[in-house]
Amino acid sequence: MARTEKAKAAVEVPRDRYRALRERLQNQRDEILDMYKQDLRAGQESADDGTEDIVDRANNAYNRELMFSLSDNERATLLQIENALRRMDEGTYGRCSNCGQTINLLRLEAVPWARYCIDCQELAEKGLLELEAS
Repeated sequence: MARTEKAKAAVEVPRDRYRALRERLQNQRDEILDMYKQDLRAGQESADDGTEDIVDRANNAYNRELMFSLSDNERATLLQIENALRRMDEGTYGRCSNCGQTINLLRLEAVPWARYCIDCQELAEKGLLELEAS
């Protein structure tokens, strides 16, 4: 069966669960953006504290790097969430981006930004799936 035929055959996510998943994605997006703003403020404050002690400056630099590395993970999650919300808007949410099969509802509830079914996700993790640049 062709990729588009499989996509058409996919079963929709029930409306009540769909709304709950959308709300959860939006809440997670808002939480990440709030954490980013707090991290940004904290980084600016620690850079502007005027500390002259080399140990304090080293600690501040370490803390800033830690905050920014955590922000990298948050940024990746934010991109996945934004992608899931876009798929919801396009009407392709709940279908595997690779094979077009329906993504199990329990998987979507566990990882609402999932873009692959379990089989394709395993292939992606093994490097056997050609990933899109998005």
